[in-house]
Amino acid sequence: MNDFIHVASISLPMLLQGLRLTIEISVLSIVFAFIGGLAVGYMCISPNKLVEGTARVFIKIFRCTPFMVQVYLAYYGLPSLGINVSAFGTGVLILSLYTSAYAAVILESGVKAIPKGQYEAAAALGMPRLKILYRIILPQTIRMIVPSLTGQFVQTVKDSSILSIITVAEMTMMTKEAIGITFSPLFVYICAGVLYWALNLVIEFISGRIEKKYNRVRI
Repeated sequence: MNDFIHVASISLPMLLQGLRLTIEISVLSIVFAFIGGLAVGYMCISPNKLVEGTARVFIKIFRCTPFMVQVYLAYYGLPSLGINVSAFGTGVLILSLYTSAYAAVILESGVKAIPKGQYEAAAALGMPRLKILYRIILPQTIRMIVPSLTGQFVQTVKDSSILSIITVAEMTMMTKEAIGITFSPLFVYICAGVLYWALNLVIEFISGRIEKKYNRVRI
């Protein structure tokens, strides 16, 4: 029992410190990814072929290459271009871009699921394209894609663990450090797993509230 208390007194403060950084990275990445996903998703449905093609290339690059490779390229590549960014900033940047590529595909599929008659009716009333998307299409789209986006944002939290390879002291890195000090991998990994689980439960709870809100609006 004394050994358990000793391990907990050392590892839990370290894990909570890592959890705080994981939350910061995840929240920033999710917010930026949603904004980026909206922009890239809108580009995907643009009538301009160059704009659409640019969005498709962006999506292919980030969806078809391993996230770990992207992290390494950003961490070592940006300084070689004269762009000095901290490990934290690099992690948020690349995780945001990576997640936005998936969010864009989800958003595009939701927009395309809306009947074309709604576009045509709004256009016939003289509404601008952006206003049609913002006032009519986007609210319906969000209602449909909340579950898919939730799954993607949960994955974003888990992907943040990979940033430990570029010395970002998030929870996975602090887990390894705690194991190195306590030599109790089972207990430390169980604690880390519980904290990740709790964090993702919060995301699912928030998304559930958003989904209920939009369903009430529809009713």
